[in-house]
Amino acid sequence: MRALYSRSKMLFTRRGNVLVVSAAFLVFVLMFAAFTIDIGYIAVARTQLQNAVDAATLAGAMELDSNADQTVVATKVKDAVMEIASLNKVGNQPGLILDRDVDIELGRQDWSTSSQSFVFSFGANATPYNIVRVTGRLTQTNTASGTVDRRLPLFFAPVLGTEKTSLETGSVATYQPRDMMLVLDYSASMNDDTEFLSIPALGSSAVTSGITQMWNDLGSPAYGNMPFTPAFLTVGGTAANGTIPHVDVTFKGTSVAIESTIALTTVKLKFSNGNLQTFSGLVNTSGTFQGSSSNNNKRITNVWVQSGTNANLSTEAWGEKFSFTDSDLVSHLGLTSYPYNSGSWLDFIDYVNTSSYVNTAGFRYKYGSMCLINYWMEGFPQNSQTPGLWVCSAQPLTLLKNSCDTLVDYIDNVEADDKIGLAIYSHSNTAGAIKESGLTSNYASIKPLYRQRQAGHYTGGTNIYAGMKVAREELEANARPSAFRMMVVMTDGLPNQPANNPSGLVVTEAYNCKNSKIRVMTVTVGVEADTALMQQVADITGGIHFNVPGGASFAAYEQALKDVFQKIAANRPLKLLPSQ
Repeated sequence: MRALYSRSKMLFTRRGNVLVVSAAFLVFVLMFAAFTIDIGYIAVARTQLQNAVDAATLAGAMELDSNADQTVVATKVKDAVMEIASLNKVGNQPGLILDRDVDIELGRQDWSTSSQSFVFSFGANATPYNIVRVTGRLTQTNTASGTVDRRLPLFFAPVLGTEKTSLETGSVATYQPRDMMLVLDYSASMNDDTEFLSIPALGSSAVTSGITQMWNDLGSPAYGNMPFTPAFLTVGGTAANGTIPHVDVTFKGTSVAIESTIALTTVKLKFSNGNLQTFSGLVNTSGTFQGSSSNNNKRITNVWVQSGTNANLSTEAWGEKFSFTDSDLVSHLGLTSYPYNSGSWLDFIDYVNTSSYVNTAGFRYKYGSMCLINYWMEGFPQNSQTPGLWVCSAQPLTLLKNSCDTLVDYIDNVEADDKIGLAIYSHSNTAGAIKESGLTSNYASIKPLYRQRQAGHYTGGTNIYAGMKVAREELEANARPSAFRMMVVMTDGLPNQPANNPSGLVVTEAYNCKNSKIRVMTVTVGVEADTALMQQVADITGGIHFNVPGGASFAAYEQALKDVFQKIAANRPLKLLPSQ
């Protein structure tokens, strides 16, 4: 009996011990649950808070605009931040609640040469704003109207005396600085819209008005007695004296118009084929004469006009002689010293007499400075041939220059620490293109480089591949690690250099850019540009292709191109920065 009692007592004692141990274990389980579940919940809420703050900060940064009223900008930034924050769930809250005046700050980041790092400053005086800082808080704060408790409620921790926890995080965003290379087409075709060859597409008025502006840009130079507007040349003979008349002969190439103060008797013509043709029995004081039969449409080189008693004014005794060979035409026009090393007055006269483009313009055998400017642009556009044409408003090159001004000015005004470089194609060097400027923040130094270049400045070809390669190598060598790499490639035509597979090399270079994390924005201008190729380049690198078709007025053309470069300038990647 006593043994049984002892065993029962021992069993009861053991059961009591198990109960105590179980209770202690239950407390441990609850503590573990509080630790694991609540800690996990806090981690999720912290991630949600950070995501909400990041999204709101980026939304606010999209409203930054250094060119606008900064008070208005601040309002737009805060509106955007508040809107996006309210859409992001954090913990048990359907949207992140921010204090508009405390949690949202606008300021600037500026490069410090002493510390070699960016320094943040915030407040109304840190303008123009280029950064936004947002602080997300799940905290308890005291306000004038009472205590506001936005702390995160916990699940199991209240058992241990902790009902809520505070969370706080921040984010700073700005537009990422860009390292941008401009790759511009300076082939000879960049003056085509102000050449006679474009009259069928653009109309005579647009082209001749453009050339007139170019002449004005040059300072309206005079060459001999040649007018600006092309006109047939009229040569006057000896002064009237009794029965010897005064005769004027207007040279029209294959015909001549003759006026005399006394009735004409005989007119004799000599042609470029050496033939002579005589017109006799004349009774009027004027007339137009040209070859017939085998002399039809043959150019006239000499004219003899017999009127009154002037027969002996020529050695042949055929009347007064007028000569219209090329050298004679140069002399009649008073053209003496040709202004440049390439070309000549004799070549210019032959050009006016034979060019199909001059004929299309209606100026064959008509001499004037308008034809001379077209002669330079068509035959001698390079700076080494006709220096100084860069001051002229050749199109579409001048529209491109003005559009580049739009881009550079925008970047300058935004003050976002962008850098710009410039490559021009094509060039006669072994590279096929030239780096006019490496990446620089001295924007004022870039403008003269693209403005003081003319169509076909170095050579007339179109080597898009070489221009891209030169620009890529500059970005690979000198782009900043933190900068967004970008290239803007503009062309008005088809690649024709190098001679072997020029389009294929452009595609290869696009893949090289992609591998170097360079986004290429492409711009095609006019109906001759290879839009498909430039679209492919943009697609390969993740860029955007813009096309400005030709055929419009220069004003509409320019506005369209400026709009494109404005969009490129504003195409800025956003970036979250480490908070300070």
